[in-house]
Amino acid sequence: MSAGSPPNRPRVARDASAASNQPDRAYRLYRRRIARCRTENERNRIHIAVENYMTPAEVRHFAALLAGDPPESPSRQWIARIAGLMPINEVRPVEFARRGIAKGATRYTADAGSADQKTLIIGFAGHWHRLMVPMPWFLDCLNPSLYDVVVLRDFSRLSFGAGIPGLGGDLFEALTGLKRQVDPRAYRNATALGTSGGGVPAVLAAILLGLDRGISVSGEHFHRVAARLGSHGSSDEPYAALLASRPHPFPELVLAYGGDSRGDEEAALALHQLVPSRLEKVKRCPDHAVLAWHLMRGTLPAFLTRILGQSLANRDLVAATRWSQSGQRG
Repeated sequence: MSAGSPPNRPRVARDASAASNQPDRAYRLYRRRIARCRTENERNRIHIAVENYMTPAEVRHFAALLAGDPPESPSRQWIARIAGLMPINEVRPVEFARRGIAKGATRYTADAGSADQKTLIIGFAGHWHRLMVPMPWFLDCLNPSLYDVVVLRDFSRLSFGAGIPGLGGDLFEALTGLKRQVDPRAYRNATALGTSGGGVPAVLAAILLGLDRGISVSGEHFHRVAARLGSHGSSDEPYAALLASRPHPFPELVLAYGGDSRGDEEAALALHQLVPSRLEKVKRCPDHAVLAWHLMRGTLPAFLTRILGQSLANRDLVAATRWSQSGQRG
């Protein structure tokens, strides 16, 4: 589903044409692949993979075309579910289009505005290669004129310890390689946001790249990350050293977790002891997938607004939240 065209080059007309044709290409590719499926499990795997990459515009395009399928069609039922749970579900003046950077790195951007008027979100996906929810649900919360999103996927499942092919052989090399493709300094502000297995890497990236903010949502316990690296012959020492560093300026770090998820709370508290950060305890949430929990309650946009510290629809910053001395919401 990814398509390649290097970012940060003056290809506005070409990119605009590619964006307009992208839903058609994606739909034709989907039809070819789904036609080869013989079992429900094979169809589910295709649908999960497509959900991990598609844009809101593609959801609407797929829904319009698949509406001609029989009501019992698995494809029609799948896209009806995706379309029915879009958080905002409105057609924007400009739309996100997908731009491939490297295997495991995808950029979502719209042909509107300049980087210095936008916020860059660098997303570190968990082990299922998504930010807890299908990509179009996440993107649908954001105004494409004001946000660019880069999603990094850890196909090695080593907490990005094996890097990202095409960008670098470990986390640090990959972040340096990403910076050459999409420079956070060109943006109005920049945030790293990681979910589950991407939580600790997002915090590390925020520190290393000097971003404005780093957000971990239900991030893994650092001891678990260290053990995984060690089991594959990699050292956690560079990770620990970066967490212990205090470069200036230091990013604002937010550690969010489900308040009724004991393991996630323990992981957040442990990381809170390692880095200056504030805790975002989601009350009455027992789920690891906090973003999915909010989506099903219709509160995902409001939650993203809070943890990003700014509006999803305009350039306004959100008033600073008052925190208790423990770092939890007061």
